[in-house]
Amino acid sequence: MKSIVKTFVMTSGERYCLLVDALSGLPLFYPNLFVTTQSRNRSLSYSSMEATLSSLSVLLRYLEERGEKIENRFQKGDLFKEHELDALRDFCQIKFRAQTAKKDSNGIFTLSELREFDKKVSSQTEYVRLTVIAQYIKWLAEQFVGSSKDKLVVLQIGKMEKGLKARRPVKKNRNAEHNVKGLDEGQIALVFELFRPDSELNPFADESVRIRNRLIFLMLYHLGIRGGELLNIRIRDIDFGKNQLVIVRRADEKDDPRTYQPLVKTLDRRLPMKDTLVQEIHHYILNGRKNIPNSTKNDFLFVTHKFGPTQGQPLSKSGYQKVIDVVRTASAALFNLTGHQLRHSWNEAFSNQMDAMNESPSQEQQEKMRSYLMGWKEGSGTANHYNKRFVRKKANEAALKLQQGMVRVPEGVSDEK
Repeated sequence: MKSIVKTFVMTSGERYCLLVDALSGLPLFYPNLFVTTQSRNRSLSYSSMEATLSSLSVLLRYLEERGEKIENRFQKGDLFKEHELDALRDFCQIKFRAQTAKKDSNGIFTLSELREFDKKVSSQTEYVRLTVIAQYIKWLAEQFVGSSKDKLVVLQIGKMEKGLKARRPVKKNRNAEHNVKGLDEGQIALVFELFRPDSELNPFADESVRIRNRLIFLMLYHLGIRGGELLNIRIRDIDFGKNQLVIVRRADEKDDPRTYQPLVKTLDRRLPMKDTLVQEIHHYILNGRKNIPNSTKNDFLFVTHKFGPTQGQPLSKSGYQKVIDVVRTASAALFNLTGHQLRHSWNEAFSNQMDAMNESPSQEQQEKMRSYLMGWKEGSGTANHYNKRFVRKKANEAALKLQQGMVRVPEGVSDEK
């Protein structure tokens, strides 16, 4: 069965999604029961539920190609065999491109699906798919045969789940994000030039869009905030008198029209802003945002400027990502640019600032300061990763200076023993 994930916003403002039959549009019972009981009722995020249903959609594709209904199999106690787990693992590596439903020669709707056999999904996507499917088939098997309390059946179900999880790719270092480097000085200078409104290198044509996009970059760079935090900023969050910005968590807001609502993953906090940044915000509101139709119907700082049904509405995650993509493709020197990379640049600048102070705060104090400004829970250890990386950098620099300053070995004398 070909299925798609349908997203919608409840009257309460809660973002929700269902897995439905791609042709009839009817919800699929067991997958949706699973995501409701195992994800939503555990207060997991909307993105987690969506990822779960997307993974289950892959399982349903796999079963359809083999003409099987998993419910019928499990009712008979027929669980997946080892070779089927291998086939399912291989199937989870396939990269799909969804196609819209079309009528065939008989006037019947069909849904073809293209595969990019020469391309595979990332190991991370494969890992998520196999993890979700392993959890689902264990849960589903228990609905049909697990209640028998037969020890052998229970062992077989557990073996099936563990067998599929054992086939997952090796998971990358969980701290890999903290090893990502920020932009170097040359890249930062180039990005500043590309975002400068009157620059010939600016890849955006519309003047108001140039003003908006420059402010997006400046706030990411100077405040180190996440993309989701940026897209959630409302004008009322800005204290123009005190030059401060409040970052607020606002999950499932009723007046946010975006189905894929950007989320603030960090803690609420109040950030100071320098005069020039506040002036840039004020300039955008009066000379860019104010002139966009429908923008007065909401108070989100960043809105969509492009003409269309969403003009004036809060800028979407895809719209924000398009800004980053356009700048990244504008120069080969920015091939690895991401919005989140500016957050790493901020952390590197923070470390340098701490090091340059006459009386540098202790490591413990630096960790507390960094945690607050980044919105991390104090004591979580996240800030310490950046502190350690900076310490390693300074240690390496000191070691090289030490080697350069050491007494040279006289000519003709070997320093090897």
